[in-house]
Amino acid sequence: MPQAEHQEEARVEPGREPPVEPAPESAGERRRLVLVRHAKTEQVPGKVDHDRELLPRGVADARAGGAWIVEHGLVPHLVLCSTATRAQQTWQEVAEGGQLRDVEVWNDRRIYNAHPEEILEVIREAPGDRRTVMVVGHAPGIPSLGVGLADPRASEATALATLQEGMPTGVGLELEVTGPWSELAAGAARLVGMHRWRGTEQSQETEDAR
Repeated sequence: MPQAEHQEEARVEPGREPPVEPAPESAGERRRLVLVRHAKTEQVPGKVDHDRELLPRGVADARAGGAWIVEHGLVPHLVLCSTATRAQQTWQEVAEGGQLRDVEVWNDRRIYNAHPEEILEVIREAPGDRRTVMVVGHAPGIPSLGVGLADPRASEATALATLQEGMPTGVGLELEVTGPWSELAAGAARLVGMHRWRGTEQSQETEDAR
């Protein structure tokens, strides 16, 4: 299936980390998918939902998440990001917190408030040599997709049970995938962990819900 045209493409500049180089494609090689619900967001009566912005707490949490993904070796080769302001700001602050630069970003409106199946279609368009892919989106699509992709027999039981109860803002799901992105399907991933990113303006801290 030909790849759909993405509405925007961007590169992230903040930070000092060297560029993330994708590895050669191998169909049987383990891949990692990080599903992120945007960080804590303002509630302003009458404001267009797509334009809502992060609160200071959301900025701090997203920066803590950036430090966490670097510490745990989850720096993405590709970010698939909703065009909503709160999702865009979440990735920008993750990049700032992890001192990341030159990460490839596809800004795709299809992820905005999308159903799980719609998000999955976007993921399937990811190039095969991008072994670690991050998706920044919204509830209920992101948590529902995580539950749907997770093989209950192979996944970390506590993380899956926690996810099934709900997914707060500023949370990342770490999944392992074997096989090409184009063949990703329900029950085909192992949920490794559900990670709560919590920071302050003075420090960047994380909590793991493993």
